[in-house]
Amino acid sequence: MTTVDPGGREPEETDVVASGTPMFGNIVSGLSWNTGGQFAAVLLNLALTPFLLARLGVDRYGVFALVATLRGLLSNIDGGLGPTGNRYFAVHAGSGDRRSTSSLLVTLLALSLLVVGALCGIVALVAPQLTSYAHTSPELHREAARLLREFMPLLLVGTLRAVFQRILIGHHRWAYLNASGTIAQAVYVAASFAFVADGLSLTGLVMASACDELVMVVSVLYAARKYVDLRDCRLMSRSELRPIIRYAVRVQIAEVGSAFNFEIDGLLVALIFPVRYVTFYSIGSNISSQLSGIPSNALNPIGVTLSRTFGRFNLSKTLEEFAVIQRVWVRTIAAFPLVGAVAVLVGVDRWLGPQNRLAGVVAAILLVGQSPLLMSGVMDVLGKAANLPGLESRYLGVGMIVNVAFTIPLALLIGMLGVPIGTALGQITSSIYFLRIARRQIDPDLPSFVPDFPVVPVLLAIGVTALFEVGAFEIAPRGALGLMTCAVPACIGLGTYALTTLGRERSVRGARELALAVRGLRRENSTG
Repeated sequence: MTTVDPGGREPEETDVVASGTPMFGNIVSGLSWNTGGQFAAVLLNLALTPFLLARLGVDRYGVFALVATLRGLLSNIDGGLGPTGNRYFAVHAGSGDRRSTSSLLVTLLALSLLVVGALCGIVALVAPQLTSYAHTSPELHREAARLLREFMPLLLVGTLRAVFQRILIGHHRWAYLNASGTIAQAVYVAASFAFVADGLSLTGLVMASACDELVMVVSVLYAARKYVDLRDCRLMSRSELRPIIRYAVRVQIAEVGSAFNFEIDGLLVALIFPVRYVTFYSIGSNISSQLSGIPSNALNPIGVTLSRTFGRFNLSKTLEEFAVIQRVWVRTIAAFPLVGAVAVLVGVDRWLGPQNRLAGVVAAILLVGQSPLLMSGVMDVLGKAANLPGLESRYLGVGMIVNVAFTIPLALLIGMLGVPIGTALGQITSSIYFLRIARRQIDPDLPSFVPDFPVVPVLLAIGVTALFEVGAFEIAPRGALGLMTCAVPACIGLGTYALTTLGRERSVRGARELALAVRGLRRENSTG
């Protein structure tokens, strides 16, 4: 078994973090604030997506989606500095090390400026070549290249802003981050309506993104100032920097693998099919990401909690927390992505019309593939907390290989739907492989999520949802209201799952504990 570096001092009796409400308080509060912010973003985009489709047209929207995919892929090529900040800022927060936080901030800013600045410059120079393979008109080729160049300065600014943002994440400032993020998203949507309506087309979306970024930069800098000591703002020494660089290099491979699995498919669609199919794939991928992101909102708080425990105590204490958290995690969210897959098949048709029905099928396939990865999410953040980022690199690498092996042949054989099917196969395979290597490197007795997966309640929830969706399809109106109508059967299915899995008495007790935890978080944020 690979040696894991010690997390810090041995725990004292007064320091022990109980594996009950105090441990889950930060996780539940982070989940609640993150999910609240995400729901606000979803509601705002319910109106924006149909507007952009109508204003830009399917082909031009496909160009925007293609450039957004390239931007998302490039945002993960930062030398692994982003995930490194997530881990080390949380560890320093757990040990109360303000000096290390300040020096790490300056070092990561300098490295990000060097790595991402060079990347943005190179991409701006070769933008026409990067967008030339899309199947579209010469005019839209030129617009795509210009749009990609215009996004590069925003990519650099966003990377630097995210370094400060990770300090707030390490201190569980979920309420502040999501409040400011919701305001920034509202500014983006309002600016998009204004600029695109004025005829600025794709350039208007760049201007809207700039407004969004400005709000985030100001809010994050203001909040992060209290956790940084200007007297300790210096570059780290070589000896201090060495483990940071090693961690960053290893986690960068994982980031590229993750980006490949989630972003490259849009590029493959543009390579093989007309650009309008990028629109369908992008909308479907975005829907699946938003839905799977609702429970995933807890993974960041879970990762921070485990990292803080690792920094404050040791690996054995971290493993104790992991075992408790994973069981609660799996039994809580097991039905969510599969019920969501049923709902989007109907909901997207009512939201965007039958001509865009393909987007709903894409979303459903991707949600099925994301389900096992979602179940193993706690194990993933455990690996990072325990200073083993190479685990993620390896299992995502296997998923990437399977993805490529199946996606292109399936796309050529059955059409565009072969792309999400290949991706889903890669995700399922990588989650199976992950458990094997995690037991080898972390602990041979590391529990799997499979025994905690409640099969019968999940199947019952899927059946109830499908039954009610048939009726909802007949009565749901068109537009955003139709999508929300089709979400009601999903809520009924999830309610059925909660009652059959947790039982009425435990559900009520859990709701009370949740309320107490959220109340505690509000007090923490008011004093923090």
